Amino acid sequence: MGETRRIAAKLHRGDVVRQLRLSGRGLLPAAAPGNVWTGLRARPRQARLVAAPDLHRLRGELLEGVLATISPIVPLLAPPVPRHPWRLAIRAQDAAALLDALQDLPPHWEVTPARNGRSVALRERFAVAGRELERTADLELRVDVLRREGETHRGAAPGTPGRIPAATWEEMALESLSASHREPGPPAIRGPIDVVYTWVDGGDAGWRARRDAALAATAGVDGTTARHPSASDEGRFENSDELRYSLRSLHRCANWVRRIHLVTDGQVPDWLRPDDPRIQVVDHRELLGGSRFNSHAIESALHRIPDLTEHYLYLNDDVLFGRIAHPGDFFAAEGVARFFPSDLPIDPGPPTPADPPLMASAKNGRELLADRFGIEVRTKIRHTVHPQLRSVAAQIEAENPEAIARTRAALFRSPQDLSVASSLHHWYAHAQGRSVPSTPNYLYLDLSAPHAPQALDALGSLRRYDTFCLNTEERALTPTMRTELSSFLEGYYPDPAPWEVGSPEVPGRTPTERPERRAP
Repeated sequence: MGETRRIAAKLHRGDVVRQLRLSGRGLLPAAAPGNVWTGLRARPRQARLVAAPDLHRLRGELLEGVLATISPIVPLLAPPVPRHPWRLAIRAQDAAALLDALQDLPPHWEVTPARNGRSVALRERFAVAGRELERTADLELRVDVLRREGETHRGAAPGTPGRIPAATWEEMALESLSASHREPGPPAIRGPIDVVYTWVDGGDAGWRARRDAALAATAGVDGTTARHPSASDEGRFENSDELRYSLRSLHRCANWVRRIHLVTDGQVPDWLRPDDPRIQVVDHRELLGGSRFNSHAIESALHRIPDLTEHYLYLNDDVLFGRIAHPGDFFAAEGVARFFPSDLPIDPGPPTPADPPLMASAKNGRELLADRFGIEVRTKIRHTVHPQLRSVAAQIEAENPEAIARTRAALFRSPQDLSVASSLHHWYAHAQGRSVPSTPNYLYLDLSAPHAPQALDALGSLRRYDTFCLNTEERALTPTMRTELSSFLEGYYPDPAPWEVGSPEVPGRTPTERPERRAP
């Protein structure tokens, strides 16, 4: 019955028709060099084939391509806004030359002049592994044609009153096109942003030996015989290669990050190049003095990572970026993070040994926040990207040394833990005006749920979420579901990222530098 519903859902979404259209590409004439046909419609269309795409690099190349194409027309560039097209403005006397120049764009460009002649919408189509990338306003551009009044121009740019003398047009254009005006997002966020991942391979023999020795050593100590079963459940340590694809999603959607810190217990994925300058592998021994099998303990020490930036993102390896992301999605201003409260409540009452460790840590955090700030926290935090401020994490440790030391010392999750990075940090910062609640466009999917295969189909077909989490709750995946997950991830992110062993050189900036754009 479940498989029947799955097939029906594919038909309803049009997945089958899409595949038939793609299979008919061989009937069409050869596409332009570097392009592929992405579908058979009333009007077949092409897209530029890209490997391991960096959407922010493509966004910059789009602007540069248009500026080169319309030269020597001199436009004004409006300040860019995330999830909106680039906006250029030209003088009315240049309109005819603009339309003539745009005819030279390659066939994968979509050019749509407005009927009133006052603007032209441009879109560059891209394809990965033959499938067209989902449409996003970040990869579009609009040219506005300004009203001409003799030698002056009205309304050339937002916030510019009155008329602009023609003599100053080129001076204004050069200023607007300078590198300092091309970065979208809140102007206050100009410093670097790092990413921190925590990762474990539960199938590694050496790690399992350390884990089993720790289990034996802690049995009967400090009441750990009452440890909740989920604290050592195999599903919590299972490695389904999600990290590889989460890092690919980071490269595609948020390659503006400076450095990626991978916190592990003496492990490095065999596909990762640890010598890549963007990668820093951090061992548990550096942060905790030894192995931990407790994510709460590991999270409590992340701010101790050497050379970590003040603003950073914390991710588990089961969290992935689905669409282009900007710093402003995670930080509202300099020193002000965003956080994403859930609608799931924290159970009433104090923590008990019967509570799952996540619930117990939420209760402990709620009590600490009530004592420290007099606030009442009622809900959990969504399992997605966690924007962090290093100074807030350090403040939590400085003001609650005993609670942090107790959490950090617990080899396995315990009823006394605090969930610092995933929960407490957000509310602690919020109580001081240093974080603001936001609503993410994201999906949480429990891969052990009966509907998970059908949900993966929809996620891969529609691609409508900015981020998504593919989690397993308290039990390991079945072999069938592991195969489903692997197929989904490879289909969504087929190309290796630059830091993978054997990956081809992928053009793009180094993450330690902000992208520079040349002035025309």
